[in-house]
Amino acid sequence: MVIERKGLEKKFFELVEGVVQGEGYTLYDLEYLAPQKLLRLYIMNPETQTAVIEDCVQVDRALTEPFEKNDWIPEDVVLEVSSPGIYRKLRSREHFEWSLEQRISLKYRGDLDFGEEQKNKALKGQNLIGFLKGVNGDGDFELTVEVPLKDKTINVNIDSKQLVKANCEPEL
Repeated sequence: MVIERKGLEKKFFELVEGVVQGEGYTLYDLEYLAPQKLLRLYIMNPETQTAVIEDCVQVDRALTEPFEKNDWIPEDVVLEVSSPGIYRKLRSREHFEWSLEQRISLKYRGDLDFGEEQKNKALKGQNLIGFLKGVNGDGDFELTVEVPLKDKTINVNIDSKQLVKANCEPEL
């Protein structure tokens, strides 16, 4: 799972990442929805891994000048700055690394092999909920997820190329 940014989304990312970091925050993610002319930033305090309303207002204000100075930014673009939320999307290796030991939900394609111990118990293209225990490898990476079953817990390895969707899934 690698985020490939193109066009205006890439330019926005390059512009806002420095501003967000300059304010002491991390740019968790960014979405540019061109038809709506909506730029949505997800920021977080690196210490708390979340953001409160004051953080979002601070970043919004810090972006005013760069947005006014750059001619390539559509005049009617709407800026939203928020926390990634407790059910945050996991779209990059870094997102997964920040979510180690947390409960996550994965939707994947293909088969998952649960190993010799669970022979004949492969899941095909389904959802899986478990605790993220490892992010391994370079480039295309592999996740190790601890999955609770009725009578025991098993570790499942999932290649990042199999992922369709992933997010944090806290127990509330």
